[in-house]
Amino acid sequence: MHAKKKISMGKIKFFGLLFIGGLLSLLSSCLGGDKYETEEWNYANAQISSFSLESDEFNLSELKFTIDQLNSKIYNKDSLPYGTVFEQKVIATVGFDSPFGASSLFFIETSTGDTVKSVADSIDFSEPVMITVYAYDGRTAKIYEASLNIHQVDPNEMVWEQFGEILPGKIFQEIKTLFFDDSYFMYVVENDEYQLFRSDVAGINNWERLSLTGFPEHAILSQLAELEQTLYTVTEAGDIYYADDGQDWMPAECEFPVKSLLGSLPADTISGRDAVLCCIADIEGLLRFITIDKQLNCTQGQAVPVEFPLSGFGRLNYETRYYPRLVVASGRDSKNNLSNMAWVTMNGVIWAPLSNPDATFTFREGAAIAYYANSFFVIGGINEYGKALNDIYFSIDQGFTWNHEMYVLKEKEEDDSSEEDEYVLQPIFPMPDDYEPRGFASVIIDKDDYLLLFGGKAKKDTNIWNEIWRGRINYLGFGKE
Repeated sequence: MHAKKKISMGKIKFFGLLFIGGLLSLLSSCLGGDKYETEEWNYANAQISSFSLESDEFNLSELKFTIDQLNSKIYNKDSLPYGTVFEQKVIATVGFDSPFGASSLFFIETSTGDTVKSVADSIDFSEPVMITVYAYDGRTAKIYEASLNIHQVDPNEMVWEQFGEILPGKIFQEIKTLFFDDSYFMYVVENDEYQLFRSDVAGINNWERLSLTGFPEHAILSQLAELEQTLYTVTEAGDIYYADDGQDWMPAECEFPVKSLLGSLPADTISGRDAVLCCIADIEGLLRFITIDKQLNCTQGQAVPVEFPLSGFGRLNYETRYYPRLVVASGRDSKNNLSNMAWVTMNGVIWAPLSNPDATFTFREGAAIAYYANSFFVIGGINEYGKALNDIYFSIDQGFTWNHEMYVLKEKEEDDSSEEDEYVLQPIFPMPDDYEPRGFASVIIDKDDYLLLFGGKAKKDTNIWNEIWRGRINYLGFGKE
């Protein structure tokens, strides 16, 4: 009897792999395998895989183009700078998805209607260009629209518009609007009566009147300030009042009569200083800087310089090198002279002048002051002749130097045959022609980076303009709307 042979499991696995491999090979052969992928499909592949432009006028090597295969669009997401003009045509370089390339390719210029059939020829991209690609099979075609995007607005231009009336039919003598409790609070004087209105930030033209109790007579509305979710105001007699909700006001016991409420500073975590109100007080006949915390503890500081503004100033808060700071600018000093200076403090008791006298804004009071686009802005005000202003000064070096004009090339008349260029001074941020010059407007920066101007007046003793204006530097709005 013959002995039975044993077949090892290893051999069974080996023969199994041979069988599976053969089956896969047969299946691949039936489907066409690599030949189907690399030849038959790509014969009909008319997709563009890369696109670039070359110009003798501009360096376009870093300009990246997006190819939207679904919508057949080719464009540069990052637009070229505003004012870019191609005096000459450009050369297009096109790459294809198929390894066989394309059987033919031609461009149709929208601007001229001309057809360009050679990639070596220059093309007019001042308007979109239609690109037709015929695949290797000579039958399958795909049409793309290629655009060269250039910013159509000057990103550094500030555009203003009248956003609407504040309260139609109302006549106010004074106004102060500020952002408080996630809303806009607006304190007004109408017929010698203090009133309070509130608006949601999303519905700025929908104001509701709120009750107002205990608000002091002869309050200096322009100096209303917030300190840690509490509002404070000062009266002409030097008394401080506060309201946790902005509606129910109570007197605060202060050691000294307060001449001016300059603003507030948030708590400083580096130095350990608490949040404080920054004020000027009359201490035994001498004006001194003081701070007042939430517990009404008072800290005295240096004597107030003669040139420091006591009224009609604007203020802003900003932070640099992790230190919060308060700035006041313009206004009237202790000798009733107008100021053209900005002053800064980090603690409220020591102040330093900021502005270079040779490069500052003109003398004024009632200017709207804002920290906007990483710069200080001084907007409007009333000058030493009692005339309202509509200019904008700004400082990119934290108040040291200020500018509002620049030289621009003057456009020549049609009959001007002179070869020399002429430059003229023009405002960098001009207000529109229908904007009335004004001072004592309230300014707020909203969540969409608009500068909002509430009210304002033509003279110190005239009524408030019952309107809201808003302006924004164009680049701050890119991608937001």
